[in-house]
Amino acid sequence: MTKSLYIKMTQWFKHHPAAYKMLYFIYKYLPMVFMAAYPLMLIYKAVFSLDRGILNLLIVPPCVFLSVTVMRKLINRRRPYEKFCTPSVIEKNREGCSFPSRHTASAFIIALCGYTLWLPLGIALTFLALFIGLSRILAGVHFISDVLFACVYSVLLGVVFFFII
Repeated sequence: MTKSLYIKMTQWFKHHPAAYKMLYFIYKYLPMVFMAAYPLMLIYKAVFSLDRGILNLLIVPPCVFLSVTVMRKLINRRRPYEKFCTPSVIEKNREGCSFPSRHTASAFIIALCGYTLWLPLGIALTFLALFIGLSRILAGVHFISDVLFACVYSVLLGVVFFFII
């Protein structure tokens, strides 16, 4: 992402209040769907199917979350608004820790949990995870590479642990 593209993007949202409100809603509230879905999936799996899959659901998402958190600290990449010295679309004052996007990684690994329970749930959560990743880019708090890496990382780990092992 170049500085001029970043500025055009942020300015566009500032001049289109309805688009800004939609972006704000997705950015702020869509992650809460995943925060609620994950424990509900764990409860469902524990109550209705006592198999080894419950261990994967208990272990893999927290491991993805923790590993992404460690990567962010070690890499400590500046965020777009820091690099370009301009405000983000949605105000954020955090410095560094941009790569990879933790919201995106968490959303995708939880979406993969959904596939282990019910295909339509996994598909729906995947679409919502895409919106979360996109909202991080459009809000100007993550670079495209932050979001893409988080998505690929979560999907690869999820496929390995949920479907191959």
